[in-house]
Amino acid sequence: MFKKNSDSKKSTMFCRVCIDNSQNWIHGIITYINLDKSVAEIFLPAKYFKDFLTEGTKVTVKSMHNNNEILFYGNIMRKVISIRKQAITIQIDKVLNYKNNRKSERFNVNYDCVIKTPDGEYSGKMVDISLNGCMVYTNEPIKEVSDITVKTYLSPEAELTFQTNVLRTKNIKKNRYSYGLELSSIDNENNILLNELIASLVKQKQHIEHEWKVFNRLKYTVYTISVLLVFFIVFYIFASTVV
Repeated sequence: MFKKNSDSKKSTMFCRVCIDNSQNWIHGIITYINLDKSVAEIFLPAKYFKDFLTEGTKVTVKSMHNNNEILFYGNIMRKVISIRKQAITIQIDKVLNYKNNRKSERFNVNYDCVIKTPDGEYSGKMVDISLNGCMVYTNEPIKEVSDITVKTYLSPEAELTFQTNVLRTKNIKKNRYSYGLELSSIDNENNILLNELIASLVKQKQHIEHEWKVFNRLKYTVYTISVLLVFFIVFYIFASTVV
């Protein structure tokens, strides 16, 4: 059994949340999880609560714990955004737990890319990236050969290019494939660009932790002010009665 309660003194348990099987992932923080009760609570940025999150929506959550990657599926039971809480509660339907064999942390992205192989050139979508490789989706079957070049369009002005080997292949659905690619070669200019990209993605991840800390400070400040206000009201009433 794995349980976790919110405690600012403990290490932050980051996670990524996918809504309705979209390719877009949201950074969040698991503030409570109990696999025996099949329930989890996740702090998410406030900007998503109004339109993006609805009760009953299917979600996928990925998180790291003790060098294991926890992947679970479920539905949003409720969402709360107030001075007391800013989180979604998830009813967990299925849990997968496996050892993390990745050499470096992966970050979810959503970049168009071109995959060049000895057999041809194909368009695709890069869905995650790390210092050691990436995952791409494409509609074309690719042979598991070496010397596959991936060109990623980070912006209209920036292109990231490196060579890879195919580690994993998965047929997602008809005419849709995912490929886990391991970086095999990269020149100095593109290596600098890759490291700058990873540094930027790390900052995005850390932003949610900052928002969480600010939210908690604000919450406790309001609690303190409320307690002091009640104390002064009671003291004033008591003093008036005595007089």
